[in-house]
Amino acid sequence: MVERYRLEEGVVVGRKALPQGDLLLRFLTPQGSLEAVARKGVRPSGRSGRLSLFHHVRFQLYTKGEGLPTLTQAELLGRLHGLEEPRRFLLASFLAELSYRLASPEAAPRIYPVFISGLRGIAKHERPLLPLVWAGWRVVKAGGLSPNLLGPGLYLKAGRLVHGSGPRGEEGIYLGEKGVEALRAILHLPGSEALPYLEDAPLERLFFALKHHAEEALGPLKATPTLTAEL
Repeated sequence: MVERYRLEEGVVVGRKALPQGDLLLRFLTPQGSLEAVARKGVRPSGRSGRLSLFHHVRFQLYTKGEGLPTLTQAELLGRLHGLEEPRRFLLASFLAELSYRLASPEAAPRIYPVFISGLRGIAKHERPLLPLVWAGWRVVKAGGLSPNLLGPGLYLKAGRLVHGSGPRGEEGIYLGEKGVEALRAILHLPGSEALPYLEDAPLERLFFALKHHAEEALGPLKATPTLTAEL
């Protein structure tokens, strides 16, 4: 039976209370996504305060056999202010779930810095949907799900993001000229050069196109129903 300790560093992107006061945690790290259990983590004497959503932490895990690792230590390295606002929190939650689902060990080194940049933008930008749209599409690209802008398959056709077959796909989501320009810029230009294209772009349509595209590959994202109602 393998028993070992290891140190990790990352962002808390999910937490769920378990019986007996344990806490199931999800982390996004530069090496990938992982789950761990914090024993007695929700008790007053536990580490719950350091393990809030979107906290940047350094933590130690103990692995025994094939079960989930146990979190044995946690050090808070930083937290973002601004995500307490309900709409910003929902946007951050969508980005976190999308990033977590796509962060395989191969893709995580590309996804993690985009995720961190997106969180910071959502927390501070006067239009938080703008950094979410930029970061969300970049995460999709980093995770190997970039849309084919020329076709076939999922592609742009007359300003509409469509699938190559099936009535649902043919309906697609209309992005318009500004939306197409913005999507091309997001996928092909550095962030500082791509962001100006988003200033006049249809951000809501770009978000719904992102949601539709991601869920075609990953299945339903839990954060989307409430967020869709907000938009």
